[in-house]
Amino acid sequence: IGGFPADVILGEDMAAAASMLRSGWLVAYQAEAAVYHSHGYSLREEAQRAFDTGVFHAREAWLLQEFGKAEREGLRLVQADVRALWQQQERWRLLGVLFLRYAVRWLAYRLGRWERFWPASWKRCWSMHAAYWQ
Repeated sequence: IGGFPADVILGEDMAAAASMLRSGWLVAYQAEAAVYHSHGYSLREEAQRAFDTGVFHAREAWLLQEFGKAEREGLRLVQADVRALWQQQERWRLLGVLFLRYAVRWLAYRLGRWERFWPASWKRCWSMHAAYWQ
């Protein structure tokens, strides 16, 4: 497939895997594989990451067209988080914070999907990868 694409803001692994699938490669579930991936982003960083993801999806629209959107998975994540927080002592405060985080991420993602309408200075402000816009 020619390696990872160089012109994407993020998600180069997703774009490469999708290109492999398009080229006839197969994806296999490996039950023994274990991965721990965590960031601990602030609210601003989560918004920036969501904006960049929206940019990626807008510019690589073929991914969503060929492999589908992720809205259902996002909804499942929200539902799982709400169920987990419901067991907490301070659930009302925590649920408010959770919904604020998801609302900010959703808005930033939608703004990223429409990035072609925003000036470069604005994109640099919203993006986690400001150098991408140079």
